[in-house]
Amino acid sequence: MEYPRISIVTPSYNQAKYLPETIESILRQDYPNLEYIIVDGGSRDGSVDVIRRYERHLAWWVSEKDSGQSEAINKGFAKSTGELFNWINSDDLLFPGALHRLAEAFRNHPDTAMVVGDHARGDAEGRVVRIRAVPSRMAVSADSWVSAGGQQSTFIASRVFRQVGGVRQDLHYIMDRELYHRILAAGGRFVPARGLIGMIREHPECKGLAHLGEWRHEIDRMYRHYEVSEKRQRLAVARMRLCRLLDGSYVRSRLLYRKWRGKQPWNGTAH
Repeated sequence: MEYPRISIVTPSYNQAKYLPETIESILRQDYPNLEYIIVDGGSRDGSVDVIRRYERHLAWWVSEKDSGQSEAINKGFAKSTGELFNWINSDDLLFPGALHRLAEAFRNHPDTAMVVGDHARGDAEGRVVRIRAVPSRMAVSADSWVSAGGQQSTFIASRVFRQVGGVRQDLHYIMDRELYHRILAAGGRFVPARGLIGMIREHPECKGLAHLGEWRHEIDRMYRHYEVSEKRQRLAVARMRLCRLLDGSYVRSRLLYRKWRGKQPWNGTAH
């Protein structure tokens, strides 16, 4: 079986508390063609010691001051050689078998722009608290991705990431959403991967929660830049919700949540 090379970058800064679990969730994938890179922003909390423990499993790593997460993602991608790419933040996780499921979908659809799987949200301990099943392709537009999937479960064809110029380094909270908007607006399509792929871990220090005002400011700035009116946003999200109701992804989300509720997928408590 031919396994496409999958490149993962973990941007990190002072996340030594969560970093080992993130790394383990990626290395335990047992995927034979994984290229794993860690880009640390000059942490002073013991993160570098954690990274050194896993150094032999890494294709490349660095710890140096940068302008933030977006620069770290682009810096890591510049060192990558894979066909499929994503970043997994230093407090987030992958589900067991995720990379094999992504590879299967990508092998069957090598011309796709993105491969997207079901997505989970977890608490500070990595226990599942919410699940969103990926909707059908017809439900998704550049304006409605907010209701479609999660960054940890969205892997991008490296050629597409390169073509669009990577993530914008002037964005620090919504660089993922802006990237998907550009890809979809340019006609990029996605294919679904089977099952759960990634989890965002929500905790008090989580950037999106701790700086909600800045997050909303960047969202408004993005939609103004692309001249997407509030009415257009509302219509896109309403269409998405209707499609999700019709394609069964709402029901599938609830069924998956019943199976995984309160479990920690990264440590093998459920499969």
